[in-house]
Amino acid sequence: MLKRVRSIYWLFGVVVFAGSFHSVAVASRSRLPPPPTNNLFVSQQAVQQLSAAIQYYKRIAQAGGWPMLPGRIALRPGDSDQNVLTLRRRLKSTGDLAANIPDAYEFDQDVKAAVIRYQVRNGLQPTGKVFGVTLRSLNASVNYRLKQLRSNLARMQELLPKLTTKRYLLMNASSFEVQGISNGRVEITSRTIVGKRQTPTPTVSASIRAVNLLPYWHVPGSIAQRALVPAIRKDPAYLFKQRIRVFSSFGGEEIDPSTVNWWGPQTKRYVFRQDPGAFNALGVVRLDMPNKHIVYMHDTPMKQLYNAYERAYSAGCVRVQSVLDIAAWLIDGHKGWTRDRIGQSIAAGKRETIKLPKSVPVHFIYLTAWVENGRVQFRNDLYDRDGELRATAAPKTSSMYQAVVTP
Repeated sequence: MLKRVRSIYWLFGVVVFAGSFHSVAVASRSRLPPPPTNNLFVSQQAVQQLSAAIQYYKRIAQAGGWPMLPGRIALRPGDSDQNVLTLRRRLKSTGDLAANIPDAYEFDQDVKAAVIRYQVRNGLQPTGKVFGVTLRSLNASVNYRLKQLRSNLARMQELLPKLTTKRYLLMNASSFEVQGISNGRVEITSRTIVGKRQTPTPTVSASIRAVNLLPYWHVPGSIAQRALVPAIRKDPAYLFKQRIRVFSSFGGEEIDPSTVNWWGPQTKRYVFRQDPGAFNALGVVRLDMPNKHIVYMHDTPMKQLYNAYERAYSAGCVRVQSVLDIAAWLIDGHKGWTRDRIGQSIAAGKRETIKLPKSVPVHFIYLTAWVENGRVQFRNDLYDRDGELRATAAPKTSSMYQAVVTP
């Protein structure tokens, strides 16, 4: 039965990866993550492809699912044992290893390439080794994956009617990337950084109406009390080093920090504002998109974080790696504004608010499964939003690539 299932891939004239073997260009051996996808996340074709993937995974489930590996092992090239044989069969079940490669006990180059294929389409660092998060991902049951696919199909179907404008942005928090779409085609992409598990980026639809160059950062009260005030207590010069000013209230008078008792209750009344510049928490560009969640897209001085595979470091807002390119795309040459002119204005220290001639919709979405170039893609359910998945099989696949950073 399983052999027959591997050969199935079709629907609406669109070839969909459903377990059959395909050659695939794997990511560079560099530890840097791959560039963002140029495939449109949400479209009628994407809905059809995901529907076909659901049918395929249902057939795997009906055939008994795939084999599971022991929970605490590490497999790498050169190993030879029963677990490698199980790994081969697991990789064959989803087409990452060709069905015509014989079963064997050796972790050879064919197996390593198959593991890399699996890691690439699951958003994992392509090491070619099986342990930790890769092992937990492989051991997610077929029922878990089916529920994940169905959750994401529902998300696509809900969002699709909203995508009616000529130009818009889609930011997928689960895959840490943003797409600029015009006339149904992806014109620009960028890596992003999204909210931590404790401060998730919400699913939201809004409109970008302006681009702010060299913005101030008005520190949210929650961040001020959770991080800023404790930092000041440890280092009285902290505000000076970070170029953050203290005010009695919004629009109120500036207060000399040296006159404040930072252990007193009055600290909750103060508001904080960071001066503009490359050091600013918002970087040098902020995209003005009013919304009830008070989340925005902006630059960051912490560029090194874009080199992580799982980029969940913010307090909920979205940091954009190619923010100048995205800003220029949004402005679209209005009043002579180009990417070069934006850069020149920033370099000259000119604070500007560039109003867009027409607001551009932006959607923060959460897709943990889709089909790309005929292959089913999965991403970690970072915020536990994929329905009742935890009851079905898979343990939480927290990433081994996280780093601890300051707010």
